[in-house]
Amino acid sequence: MSDMGYRNDERDASLGRLYDMLFQAWPLMRRRLLPPSALQAEFGMPLSHVQVLVMLDHRGSLSITEISQSFGIAKPNITPLVDRLIEDGLVMRERNSADRRVVNVVICEKGRERLADIYRRLCDNLFDWTRTLSREDLASFNDALETIVRLLSKQPEM
Repeated sequence: MSDMGYRNDERDASLGRLYDMLFQAWPLMRRRLLPPSALQAEFGMPLSHVQVLVMLDHRGSLSITEISQSFGIAKPNITPLVDRLIEDGLVMRERNSADRRVVNVVICEKGRERLADIYRRLCDNLFDWTRTLSREDLASFNDALETIVRLLSKQPEM
């Protein structure tokens, strides 16, 4: 086997391990750090609604198209989600000042308050979980997350 073939086989195996870890880590992280049952039971809100609120809180007003692109979900599937948030008084639609044809979604004060309540609850869950970790494990976990965010942030979206 040539050196180049070995490197490709090694890279393929490494990528396979990476995907295995991602597929194991994602559900564990969601279940432990963002428990959907707690969000649904306490706040009557699925994780997808919370994610939209967080996105609007961080990025300001966004069009339905921008929200759907960020989630990688078709616009017709995002519209009912946004409509529900509007019904709950958490977000509202407003005309884009630069282009009156565009309607943006913005978070309302009630949405920010709900997000703060959710954030406090999730922090309580995280605090409870992290109390079971040693300082070294907690530091390693934090370092790993910082590395993941750094690496994923510097790559252009596909």
